[in-house]
Amino acid sequence: MLFQYNGGSSPLHRLGPLSKLIWVGCFSLLSMSWDSTLREAALLAVLIAVAGLGARLTLARQLRAMSFLIGLGIPYFILSILAIREGHEVASWGPIVVTAEGLDIAGALTLRIFVLFLASYIYLSTTDPRDFVQALNLRLRVPYRFAFGISVALTFLPLLEEEGRTIMAARRVRGQEPPRGWSNRLSWWSGYAAAVLVNAVRRVQQTALAMEGKGFGAYAERTYFRTLKNGRLGYVYAVIAVFATAVLWWV
Repeated sequence: MLFQYNGGSSPLHRLGPLSKLIWVGCFSLLSMSWDSTLREAALLAVLIAVAGLGARLTLARQLRAMSFLIGLGIPYFILSILAIREGHEVASWGPIVVTAEGLDIAGALTLRIFVLFLASYIYLSTTDPRDFVQALNLRLRVPYRFAFGISVALTFLPLLEEEGRTIMAARRVRGQEPPRGWSNRLSWWSGYAAAVLVNAVRRVQQTALAMEGKGFGAYAERTYFRTLKNGRLGYVYAVIAVFATAVLWWV
């Protein structure tokens, strides 16, 4: 499954969750502040290199994780070009005008989607949800009920992905392939989405009953069996990320 934590011994796996969270925040901040296709492309290239060298995620796996964004990115790119009409005109077809500035901004906005997604994907792939909850609760003083809710949300992503695959396989065994025609396909996918939603609600109910049975939330504070370690190297990387972001912000 793509959207789940994968244990390993890569450099990013060894960093603390808060240090990596600062890195994700820095990449996101730069991506949101830039409106240049070239800069966004450079940022995406850096992220791909970080994923490969720092998290040992192959390029094929990264592309597979981002493949579903292509269906969103292409229409978004086209609509952005059509919406931005100011600037030097490159081409025009009747009322449709394409400008150089529109192409640049549309490319930047589209690449921003991939940058934000890939940064989050790297974090999810290299961070144990248990460490993330512990860091939020002990280091940032976030109430453990709220932190645990975030952990459950992250844990449910791979579960929903697996549920979707199981339901799809069951439908194919019964010979229920996606039909032709937009209306038929919409009806077919609506049924598929409803089945996934029903299974998700059932899992949420099971989790809630299990938490209630174990007395979750009975005490104001909670203890942890595992010890969260965040060495000096994590602080060094976090400081480097903040400093580099500040420099690039003003360049």
